[in-house]
Amino acid sequence: MSSVESSSQGHELCVRHFCYPKYLGTVNKLLTLEQRHCIEGTPFGWFTVLSNEVRISRILLRELCRRWVEKRGGFVFGCVFVSFTLLDVCVALGLRVYGLDVDIECENVDSECRSLFGGGIVKVSMVYDQLVRCEGDGRPEDFCKLYILLGLSEFLFPNRMGNVYPCLFQLVDNLVELSSFNWGAVVYTYLVKSLCKAFWSIQIEQSSIVCVARCVFML
Repeated sequence: MSSVESSSQGHELCVRHFCYPKYLGTVNKLLTLEQRHCIEGTPFGWFTVLSNEVRISRILLRELCRRWVEKRGGFVFGCVFVSFTLLDVCVALGLRVYGLDVDIECENVDSECRSLFGGGIVKVSMVYDQLVRCEGDGRPEDFCKLYILLGLSEFLFPNRMGNVYPCLFQLVDNLVELSSFNWGAVVYTYLVKSLCKAFWSIQIEQSSIVCVARCVFML
């Protein structure tokens, strides 16, 4: 998805993001009561209400990128400053803002879930395909692990390449322990980093194409 605007530098400003629950919304239409119950027992039960019709205003996203103030952690609209804090993540998504840290960049993982995909890079589309194959088969817990992995990769931690972060495989291996992690902090931190990068690209580098990764719907 993108937003295009003519800029004063003579080129068009195109703002893109990659947070679009296409696969998750499709799976949500097919969930059984048993699968839904298992998912709702995790911190991500709200994934089940997402649809592939979810959209964010392209104009709003562009303006937020332009008005971001890194030092103050918020947005400036004329004389008004609107802060964006960790508490906003907690209120909006219900994610806890305390607990064990999540190292999204960790590469070395030993995971039962990861073994389902063989070697090489795992794409979000591959997780969806695996979910479709196990639909109606096996334990609801096994389905739930893949479902949470899909939601994390496609909605909370999306990236331009559509890759699944290796650390997420290990995290979804144990559904019970999911609630012990500080999910709010990692969602907030990586979205802020992406906003800072987007603002820098617009104001300093004067790039014509700007990308905002992570969960832009938090904005």
